[in-house]
Amino acid sequence: MIEQEIASIIRFILETCGNPTPYYHNIPESFVVPSVYFPVPEIEFQPDTFSGYRAEYSMFVNFFHSSTELAYQLAVPVCHSINTARRLIPEVNFDGKRTGNFIRIVNTQLKKADECAYQLQLDWMSRHNYTPQNGELIQNFYLNGGKL
Repeated sequence: MIEQEIASIIRFILETCGNPTPYYHNIPESFVVPSVYFPVPEIEFQPDTFSGYRAEYSMFVNFFHSSTELAYQLAVPVCHSINTARRLIPEVNFDGKRTGNFIRIVNTQLKKADECAYQLQLDWMSRHNYTPQNGELIQNFYLNGGKL
């Protein structure tokens, strides 16, 4: 199952570069071009506030074509589209409809990965609340011998 944020980013990328063949798992030896490979992102978890934490994502999307130049031409419009949209990617729900929320991309880098391949690094953060613990509320609170 793909997380909602990742699915939204995948949809944005595929629509921007003309819907090439997507790959989500291992790329087969006989893969077709043009294509885009969406690996599982790397995630680092950090404390954020007293009530939540943040997940810092890095995803390294690979664009493949029959030549290095064509791979570049497949990838570069995605970079421009992300930046033109002020690095805000529309979030979609599980039905594919826009939610009205956005994912803010904090970093984009495009590099030649290999012959006939370019790699786009996307970094973003997601904030999550800690699960509240059910507990008994304080009825009386004493400080320095006095009741507050």
